[in-house]
Amino acid sequence: MDIQSFIQSGLLEAYVLNQCSPEERAEVERMAALHPEVRAELGAIERSLEQVARANAVPPPAELKAQILQRIAEEANAAPPAAGATGGGRAFRLIPALGWAAALLLGIALVWQSARLHRTETRMAELETKVTDCETRVGEQAKNQALIALLRDRDTRTIILRDATKPDAVEHLTATVWHNPKRAETALDINSLPRPNPGKYFQCWAIVDDAPQSMGMVTLSGTDSWQQLPFVPNAQAFAISEEDKPEGNAEPTVVVMVGK
Repeated sequence: MDIQSFIQSGLLEAYVLNQCSPEERAEVERMAALHPEVRAELGAIERSLEQVARANAVPPPAELKAQILQRIAEEANAAPPAAGATGGGRAFRLIPALGWAAALLLGIALVWQSARLHRTETRMAELETKVTDCETRVGEQAKNQALIALLRDRDTRTIILRDATKPDAVEHLTATVWHNPKRAETALDINSLPRPNPGKYFQCWAIVDDAPQSMGMVTLSGTDSWQQLPFVPNAQAFAISEEDKPEGNAEPTVVVMVGK
């Protein structure tokens, strides 16, 4: 992983918020020791969190504030006077206690803000998942509507592909292609296809002037019941070959189905 990818991975933010594993913490510290840009980014994150905490500070409960003030008073009274100290020494003895209180209050604010950020990130993740699901459903609906429009068109031709020169390559060879020259659309009925032999892959072809032209591989691993194929003008026939490579070949190896 390069430096920029490491910085953008979110691991530095988790380190500052103390939300990473010991292994991740060790990796951040190792990268910070090796790379000045990582150290600079850590400092920037810490300053940003401090600014966020100050801008969105949530007052702690009143009883917590009272407990802190009581602790300050107890520590101030318990501290022995320094030799030669005057009455102003009491004020100086309060400085460590006040620093401790400020650090505690800042820590509370940071923890509070971290919890709020975590809730916000969780909510955003949930919304992103819902948006993705909606987009998927909309896309599937649009594809189904496109297929319905293709099938309802009177110019759509239903072409049955049957066993070709090697009928024993795959059992029950048959497939259906819908082809509409006016709409410039071609589709393959996935559900009509058998499964290729183990280790084999199906590739679609259009026959133009007795020459095969690849239309891409048949996708059988998805959930769609049909596959849009590239439209090939002047196609006189269609074929499916069985290939050894998942990416197919420039020329068909074994033609197993053909139809005009």
